[in-house]
Amino acid sequence: MYKLVDKNLLLRFIAMVFIIALIQPVKAQSLEFPKDEGRHEDVDFEAWSFLTHLKTADSSRFGVAIFFFTGKVVGINASGLYVVVSEQKNDEYEKFTKIQIPLINQTTHTEDYLFENYSDNILKRDSDGGPYIIKIDKDDFVISLEFNPIKKPIDMGRLSVGDEGFNRIYAVPRGEVSAKMKFKDNDYNLTGIGIFQHQWGDKPDENLLSDMFALHLNEGTDILIYHSDTSPGINKMLASDADDNSIVLNNFFAKADSLAVVKSTGDVFELNWNIKSPENQIELNILPTKVHQEVEMLDVTYWLAQCRVIGYIKGKPVDGYGYVYIKKEGT
Repeated sequence: MYKLVDKNLLLRFIAMVFIIALIQPVKAQSLEFPKDEGRHEDVDFEAWSFLTHLKTADSSRFGVAIFFFTGKVVGINASGLYVVVSEQKNDEYEKFTKIQIPLINQTTHTEDYLFENYSDNILKRDSDGGPYIIKIDKDDFVISLEFNPIKKPIDMGRLSVGDEGFNRIYAVPRGEVSAKMKFKDNDYNLTGIGIFQHQWGDKPDENLLSDMFALHLNEGTDILIYHSDTSPGINKMLASDADDNSIVLNNFFAKADSLAVVKSTGDVFELNWNIKSPENQIELNILPTKVHQEVEMLDVTYWLAQCRVIGYIKGKPVDGYGYVYIKKEGT
């Protein structure tokens, strides 16, 4: 004989299955590697960035942020490279250096996989995979860096930039980094971790008006956030847990509770950000250093700094570190 099933129990079971389905990790969309790692034709803007946290055997610590870009800048085809290096002592920035290669009209690259040569400064990856390789030699700064992915690349989909403009982004949430660096006449062997993102598409002027947060939590979660108050279509969050399960969110709350004013320029930046996604039980407080970290990239001024992170995920306390990349107020 068949047993009768309690109707309320059945409804609760169906609801539970539905909720579980909703919170399942988002699978990465289809990326066509190695082609999508390299340059894309007929786009206005393309950029590759690495935000790394490195240390030596004696625990000297550095932050090295590297930005390659190519595309139309004010309607003119150009390519360039920015490197920002910070040397840390006592958990605070003590020295800050920016190395900028001037805009150059042409670079050499190889079709369908990543090999960019910017005036003998190279970004590449073998077509069969392996680490990303960066080689930069600029006056008194030299670095040879390898970024070896720990987690799979995640397609973050499209960002809406302006009217009828879209960008595509994918990111490697965490990778092991090894590097040899010459900085201020000293040589260093470095190891650490970092995050990588590749973005291509329309309207570089609109892209430049977004904030970015790139975070590593000590329990293994990595988070990449794009944010704009003026262009909500840019807002997107990638969260990748310690087991490499990922979710991409379009709706979340981001609010700063304090301002920093740079005395030398009068520029104002929003700091001490709170990021919330109640439905995903994520709440993070992002606390960057207030030491002077103002940088200019493509005529837009940012606050670029490493930061501390504290908060909760699914009710459990978390902490970690990362980068903030905040546009100047009024832009």
